Amino acid sequence: MRRFRESIEIATARERVWRALSIPAEVVCWDAAIVEPLDAPLDYPRAGQHVRWRYRLGPVPFILHDHPTLVEPPSVLRSSLRLWVFDFDETYTIRYKGASAARLTAELSVSCAVPILGSSLERIFGMPLARSTVRNSLAAIKLYCEHSG
Repeated sequence: MRRFRESIEIATARERVWRALSIPAEVVCWDAAIVEPLDAPLDYPRAGQHVRWRYRLGPVPFILHDHPTLVEPPSVLRSSLRLWVFDFDETYTIRYKGASAARLTAELSVSCAVPILGSSLERIFGMPLARSTVRNSLAAIKLYCEHSG
């Protein structure tokens, strides 16, 4: 299992960032890889749910399985995710930086379910892809939140 953390300052209230992370209709607006939620309930996110998202990695379609495990609005959203052979433990933390400023941190661990080759797949494919995806997502959510009100 490999771990990393990335953060970004966003010039908006943390409640705005929380909505962008927790409302499926907003997630599809800023997350370029998420195509649509397939079965998100109206009360998403709630710990214990299982939500499937239609996901694209470049031209390749996947189903992303999302299991929220810790939901503390408007501060913490933690989920166990599965995409293909990779498992992710993802935690978004939103810190208050003032009435119109927030710090969003994404912490992610990556593991691979493939016996014997899992560690190599994590190192060669999983981690570089996860880091790139998280960096792009943080930049996208910043742009979305700062320009959508």
